[in-house]
Amino acid sequence: MKQVITALIFTVAVVGFFACGDDNNLEELRNNELDKLDKYIQANYPDEEPLPSGLYFIEEKIGTGDTINPGDQVQIYYATWTLDSILLDQTSGYLEGYRYEPYTVNVGSQTSITGLEEALTHMQKGSVANIVINSQLAYGQNGNVNGNPPVPGFTTLLMQVEVYKIYKAGQ
Repeated sequence: MKQVITALIFTVAVVGFFACGDDNNLEELRNNELDKLDKYIQANYPDEEPLPSGLYFIEEKIGTGDTINPGDQVQIYYATWTLDSILLDQTSGYLEGYRYEPYTVNVGSQTSITGLEEALTHMQKGSVANIVINSQLAYGQNGNVNGNPPVPGFTTLLMQVEVYKIYKAGQ
């Protein structure tokens, strides 16, 4: 029941967002996102600095082997939340401690959100990282209305990512 209510609240937020499209409102929404992001970082990672892109990359476990490069195919386990702790997505069983089918990312292909692909280029096999992805590196001002639940524009994402396998480009 809680998930249904959460999905309904998110849907209302998305519909409300798209009903208000003027530039002043967009600037206000972006500023609100940045304020929430700043408060979150100060409360959870006060000593962390963003990468030049604005991505926060917090490595929890250092992996082994070569660092991932654009062109590599990577299998990962992940979970994704909003700053409000709403679980958006996860690979099956990840949060329950089970490792079913990993998600495959072709790094540099722009088939996943930019922030995830950038974070992967700082990781190796076995790495675990928490990443904080502002909307410009995620779904932008338009959000992802096809998600379940939908993700409103100007939504910062939190991801925990574990690198399972790496297939190096050209091998």
